Order: sequence, then C-alpha cells, then structure tokens
Amino acid sequence: MIEAAVKLVRANGLRGLRTVEVAELAGVSRGALLHHFKSKHDLLVAVIRHVNEVSLVESARRAHLAQNSGNDPIEGIIKDAQDFYFGDYFFIELAIAMSADSDSRILKRETYRNSRTSRFSVEAAWLEALMSSGVPKQLASDILSLTLSVVRGYSVRTLIEKDPEQFSRLLKVWRDIVRQHLQTAMANDQKNRG
Repeated sequence: MIEAAVKLVRANGLRGLRTVEVAELAGVSRGALLHHFKSKHDLLVAVIRHVNEVSLVESARRAHLAQNSGNDPIEGIIKDAQDFYFGDYFFIELAIAMSADSDSRILKRETYRNSRTSRFSVEAAWLEALMSSGVPKQLASDILSLTLSVVRGYSVRTLIEKDPEQFSRLLKVWRDIVRQHLQTAMANDQKNRG
C-alpha cells in the first residue's frame, strides 16, 4: 500500500493522491487501506517514514561498504547522492515540502523532521567513510557537503533542463577537482605536521 502511494505521489503529486487509487493500485479494498491508515494524512506520514528508512538503510550500507572496501569514497558519495536526489523519494519529499495546501502544515513538519534525521544520518555515515580513508574531519565535511550540493543542484535543475550528458561530464570535472584538492590539502597537512 505504501509503495502504491509512493508511485501515485510521484506520478500525480501530493494533490493528485487519492486513497481509492492507492487501494486499487495496491490490489486491496478501500476498507483494507483504511484499516491500516485511518486517513490520507496517516498514509502520507507512513510514506515519508518509508522513503526515509529505505534510503537511509541503502545509503548506510553503501557508506559502510566504501569504508571497508578501500574503494574511493567520493565515487560512492556521488553514486549514492545521484540515486537519492534523482530518484522518486527525493521528489516525493520535495512535493510534500513545497505543497501550498494549508492543511499540510503538520505533514510538512513531519516530512522535514524525518528527512532531516535521515539525511543527516546518511551524511554522518559518508563522513565516517571519508575519514576512515585518511581525510581529516573538516576537509571530509567540506568535500561531502559540496559534493552533495552539486548533485542535489543538478537534480533540481532537471525540473527545467534534462541534459544527462552534460551532468555526467560535469560530475567528472567535479571528481577531478575534488581529487586535486584532496591531494593538495593532504600534502599541505603532512608538510605542516612534519
């Protein structure tokens, strides 16, 4: 039922979500849907929790894998951010957060709180992965924040322009900039310590 609601919110936006369509898509009766979710608000809160939980689990898994595999964590951060910010879950949260419906103030707060908790946990996992590869905490934090901002910015840009080739090219440029910056900063840090 939650996945059906996710699909419908992504396809039709928050205002386009109808519980009768959720029940139909999920293959359950409207009564069964109402048994689990007393209102549309309850269903949407469950959707918010679900999308944040799923994305947090997957991102944490990826960060842990990067931390323990010796793979380039920058590459992992970019891939993970692309999957989230170009995926349905981000756009669902964005639709809810940007809703002009005055009845959704409580839902907006719930979305904000859940998203904030989830995304900060994801960032903490990636920060740990960067630091475990030898990057000092402040430098790791800066690189993580900037990288997420680049990917998130291009995600939002897809609302006005879809150019995946340009985005891929610019991500390669960003990776090169980050690697060069890391090399320089790490060399300076070692020189200062020595």
